[in-house]
Amino acid sequence: MSEKIKKLTAIILSVVVTALSCGCSTAAPTDHIPEDSVISSGTTDDTEKESSVSDSAPQNSETASDTVSDEEDTEKTTSAAADASETTVKIETNTSAAETVSESVTTAEERVPTAETNNSPAETTPPKETSVTTAAVSENTTATQPTHTAAVTTTTAAVTTITAAITTAATTTSAAPAETSQTVTEVETNIPASSLSNPNASEAAKKLYQYISDTYGKAIISGQQESTWMGSDQYEFDYIFGKTGKYPAIRGLDYMNDDFKGVNKRAKEWYDKGGIVTICWHCGCDFSGSWSECMETELSDWNAVLTEGTKEYDAFIAGMDKAAKALKELKEQNIPVLWRPFHEFDGGWFWWGKGGAENFKKLWKVMYDRYTNYWGLDNLIWVCGFSGNGADYDKWYPGDSYVDIAGADSYTDGANANLYNLVKNTAGENIPICFHECGRIPTAEQLKTGKANWVWFMTWHTEFITDKNDVGDLKNIFNDPYVITLDELPDLY
Repeated sequence: MSEKIKKLTAIILSVVVTALSCGCSTAAPTDHIPEDSVISSGTTDDTEKESSVSDSAPQNSETASDTVSDEEDTEKTTSAAADASETTVKIETNTSAAETVSESVTTAEERVPTAETNNSPAETTPPKETSVTTAAVSENTTATQPTHTAAVTTTTAAVTTITAAITTAATTTSAAPAETSQTVTEVETNIPASSLSNPNASEAAKKLYQYISDTYGKAIISGQQESTWMGSDQYEFDYIFGKTGKYPAIRGLDYMNDDFKGVNKRAKEWYDKGGIVTICWHCGCDFSGSWSECMETELSDWNAVLTEGTKEYDAFIAGMDKAAKALKELKEQNIPVLWRPFHEFDGGWFWWGKGGAENFKKLWKVMYDRYTNYWGLDNLIWVCGFSGNGADYDKWYPGDSYVDIAGADSYTDGANANLYNLVKNTAGENIPICFHECGRIPTAEQLKTGKANWVWFMTWHTEFITDKNDVGDLKNIFNDPYVITLDELPDLY
């Protein structure tokens, strides 16, 4: 216990004694008060106070005691009030001794807060182990007591209780903040991030990302890539609904062949149904064409293309801006997009991965900066999609400042838990991990058993959904409580 608290205890006891000693005339004998007793006082007249209290209060408050002369004749009625939730020491009187009390307490105002005078009877509450005890001695001017003055005797037990309680409370209070801080830190460590890489992201994008982050590890959102050459742009979706009675929650679209108008139209229609939109872009290195151009074209001078101010850079950016203009139209309609550019970059078969990991990361950051800062596309949630080869993921990863969701694709059956863990180990705990392309959809049981917490799956188009998935399994998957379908999405917009 600090010296300040010890001195404070001594001051309080001395003040109480001084206050009650003033105006004493006669006293009656009193017995020694047991350690578990409480002390109280009461009179019927402010000018009639007769008490005899020894003001012996040693600096060592653990042995403090008060003595009373055997010859004095004062009737004893005693009580000690201790409130476990207070640190305020109240000393109340209507006599001239009150001034002395006030001055004494004022000298210690930095250590003990003062309280307003209260002429009501003091409540008596047993002290609690972990609280600071409040000692109160109050004068009752209305209580019906004998006309002679009551003597107040303070015992060693009362002093010890005050001192011990103050010490305990001081220790408890000083330790509490550290425990609270540690608890908060531990909780925050395990919460997936719900803040997008773009601090100026739209409210719609934030709300969608919050939902995805909240879902991560608890369920899987269903998705399906569209085709447009099978007689209807609803080919896959009609098939799934016909077999399962459900629609997937996510619709996958592609800006290939410069189909910006058609993709935006279908994106808006899906958005109006309450669905989630994800867009990729199969194109050549001049940002035209489709899948074959992805495979067959290649940049001859990566350095020139990625260096601002060169003619190669200007031509490259002009092609890249075609999709930016289309995405801006969706922004103006308040449609958030899971933007999945340059997917399967680490596979080495598309032009955007043929320049190696360092050039790819520069390419990703050029697009991110151009779309985010120049075009102001605040509706994008950036999805970084690895291939299923699982090689050197860390070398290819652009970094958390440029990625909101990481994922991988695989056309191998099952939950692909090993692939999930490779991506998770690369991107970390706080970024949701998605199965951004698959053939045969893993069952909920496979996902749970394998502990593959993909936040969504997206089946590839045409025969991958119709031929690679057993109809019975498909129905079970889309009706499993673990799988979120279109009708089960909350109001995200």
